[in-house]
Amino acid sequence: MQSIQSITNSITNRRGTTLTFEPRARHWLLLAMASFGLTLVLNPVAASAAPQVFEASGATQADIQTEVNAFRSFLGNPNNIAGPPSATGHREINWDAVPDAFSAPHLLPANFFNKNSPRGIVFFTPGTGFEVSANMVNPTNTPVRFGNINPVYPALFSTFSPQKLFTALNSTITENLFFVPSGTPGVNSTQSATVKGFGAVFTDVNLGNSTKIEYFDVGGNLLFRRNVLPQPTQRAGFSFLGVVFDTASVFMVRLTSGNRILKTPNLDVVVMDDFIYGEPQALP
Repeated sequence: MQSIQSITNSITNRRGTTLTFEPRARHWLLLAMASFGLTLVLNPVAASAAPQVFEASGATQADIQTEVNAFRSFLGNPNNIAGPPSATGHREINWDAVPDAFSAPHLLPANFFNKNSPRGIVFFTPGTGFEVSANMVNPTNTPVRFGNINPVYPALFSTFSPQKLFTALNSTITENLFFVPSGTPGVNSTQSATVKGFGAVFTDVNLGNSTKIEYFDVGGNLLFRRNVLPQPTQRAGFSFLGVVFDTASVFMVRLTSGNRILKTPNLDVVVMDDFIYGEPQALP
């Protein structure tokens, strides 16, 4: 496997055009190529119409459920879960089926939902990895809702789809790259993809400027950025933000979850629940 340093900053597509990427876009591409042997065949794409925004916050799951359902419907049904590639529908991750071996206190492999349960997404972070919170009953007696990181957290965080949550460790940044799902558990896809939209549920967003989602195209251009609505309660509330474009133009999504890493309970620590995104489509 090539080292990151030995991979060039430009890629030639099948039409013979050399595509040169901005530094941040090169960062994602190099990570993907070095980590997964990714071969990219790219043509730049761009959204041509204003995106459709779905957002809500509230004290309970019911307060955001209508907006979450509307986002799912707008992306298109069915939920393809870990099935084979499809021209229609969407994908969801609710973390709850992640086995104990990949849940707290253990790390979640960054490509778990591209290989173990193939849904066409791989995670990156400047931090030290990713963690899914423990089930109430687990072999290591690990506390739920990241109580293994701080005993206060189970009171701060709630689950939209019980009973697991997700976070990056030692960073507030989670970056998502998309792949055409292999459809076969254990087979890691290296075929890069774009999606039409992406949304996420957050818990314990207290500030209006601490949490956001950013959407980028294959050229590293920012398509859209929006802050997540804060919850109306002091703790354990919910926020949802989803954005849909008129074409499958989203190559990478960056989530900023709060302004503090999960260590000491301070404003504003935030973790995530359900991810919902369009069916990954192969780059032309």
